Amino acid sequence: MVNRPDTHTDGRRTRGLINRQQIVQALIDLTCEGVMSPTAEQVSERAGVGLRTVFRHFDDMETLYREISAAMDQKVLETLKKPVQGDTVEERLLHAIERRASMFEQLMPMQLSSLVHLHESAYLREQQARNVEMQRFLLKLFLPTHLVADKPLFEALDLCLSIETWIRLRRDQGLSVRSAKQVMQRCALQLIKP
Repeated sequence: MVNRPDTHTDGRRTRGLINRQQIVQALIDLTCEGVMSPTAEQVSERAGVGLRTVFRHFDDMETLYREISAAMDQKVLETLKKPVQGDTVEERLLHAIERRASMFEQLMPMQLSSLVHLHESAYLREQQARNVEMQRFLLKLFLPTHLVADKPLFEALDLCLSIETWIRLRRDQGLSVRSAKQVMQRCALQLIKP
């Protein structure tokens, strides 16, 4: 007797994976639209799945946060695949700001949402610390060693080129993407002037 794959089980598994992806995407979409803390009902409606399905796939918020972070990490990796370009420190810095601005603009709604939930999630606190460390690491990669070695200068550059600065410029100060980039560029270039 030949063992045949259980198509019913495989179909359920496939449907389960699709539902899970739809739930994560619905949460990301709602957050990007400005709903910083979507309810399970809103997610279920947007995903086109039942409320029980949302709870069955994500019985705790930490699991959901991990899934969302994985989806957002993919967006970050797409940007980071392209190396910082330029022949001079100034050119590399300006290119890095272009890259960061594009990435930060995509990540801003999710960053704001995660800050809302930071106090209740050990995972989000760890993720926030990793994100800060990653930004610092990337900055060190393209800056000359003498700028990295100047601790106050490096810290000032790190601050001025952070997602937190981007959020303040865009949301709190109401600047356009273009204007926010110009502010970051001006700050960074002023900082590295001899």
